[in-house]
Amino acid sequence: MDMTVNFNDAWDRLWQLQVVDLATGELVVLLILVLGLVLPRPIWRITGMYSTLVHELGHVISALFTGRFVTGLRLGWDHSGEVVSRGRGKASIIISGIFGYPAPLLISAALLWATAAGYAGRALGIYALFFVLALVFVRNWPAFVVCSASAAIALGVVFFAPSSAYIYLALLLGGFLFCSGLRDFIKLLSVHTWRRQDIEQSDAYLIARSTGTFATLWLLVIMLFGAIGIFLGFQSIVRLL
Repeated sequence: MDMTVNFNDAWDRLWQLQVVDLATGELVVLLILVLGLVLPRPIWRITGMYSTLVHELGHVISALFTGRFVTGLRLGWDHSGEVVSRGRGKASIIISGIFGYPAPLLISAALLWATAAGYAGRALGIYALFFVLALVFVRNWPAFVVCSASAAIALGVVFFAPSSAYIYLALLLGGFLFCSGLRDFIKLLSVHTWRRQDIEQSDAYLIARSTGTFATLWLLVIMLFGAIGIFLGFQSIVRLL
């Protein structure tokens, strides 16, 4: 009975509009928290796992939309990740390969837009469902731990926190993914310039190797989608200020 009441209450709260009216001090605190989760290397070793998971889920979703059969998602504690899928045609390889690096920025833009529009609760509900469903694809412990923790945090806030907390969590997640997405793009550029010994880490290189094309072409395409995510996210940030 209690679970039914909690579910009904949570459902009602999810559909309420949450108007963002934060003081400057609150926004500064959120910014400090976001930077504290992204910049210090010891903390990034932990929080970067979440960014890697979102990156790999970008591959999963785009692979599914192109008709590929996803057989597994694996993460390493060193921030490595792998999505294994089967399918035909170079187009599906290209599309599923492109949307890894842009995924954090695009999801960040969606979260920030939803929050600015008053839909932070609905965005968190979709976010939680997204990671619960993603558990179907995980094939090792690091992926399971990170995916479960992500879903548990969102579900915990949805079911047990007041609706005012939705805004703070949505902004924290959106800001974190925005900054971590920028950090990952810097890393991507570095392996194509001064760290070419790590070029095999690049999705652009992997696409080129699988299709017999040029890595620079796919790097530019990936950068384009990343730029779209940055532009949309920045627009929402401006609306929030």
